[in-house]
Amino acid sequence: QLKHFFIMDKAFGKFKQFVAPFGFNETDYNTLVQFCDFVTFSKGEEIMKAGDKQNNIYFISKGIIRNYVLSNDGHVRTYGFRVENMLVTGYAIHNYKNENRSVVNIECLEDCEMIRIPFSALKFMEDNSKDAHKVARYIAEAHIMDLVEFIIDNDTKSLLAVSYTHL
Repeated sequence: QLKHFFIMDKAFGKFKQFVAPFGFNETDYNTLVQFCDFVTFSKGEEIMKAGDKQNNIYFISKGIIRNYVLSNDGHVRTYGFRVENMLVTGYAIHNYKNENRSVVNIECLEDCEMIRIPFSALKFMEDNSKDAHKVARYIAEAHIMDLVEFIIDNDTKSLLAVSYTHL
């Protein structure tokens, strides 16, 4: 029980360090975490399934996950990895037009420890914090840039592999 408390305390400490550079003040952080839970997932467990309505995002305290989809021809296409000190959203939080449904599947590649952040908590913060919109925008921009960098990195490696196959 005591070990679980220390692991949970460490996870929330990492989350606090994560949000601080985006302008989250101490009062807003303390308010937000009252709505959040510490959760664990096992290796191989799916946190989100593409097309399913979501009510939470997650902060990874420990572990690694991958975002993937199944193509029409049945192949698995990986669209990114998320590691410690990153958010897991399945892009559902940005998918308002489809009722916040996850765009990708999310699978744990190892045992994971996370902070579960309900959409209702984010809405509460949006309604009650003067800085919430700014913080949310900065976090969304960082999350999207991670995806863009992953896609460019993959495409560049693929392009280089094709370009130099004739040598």
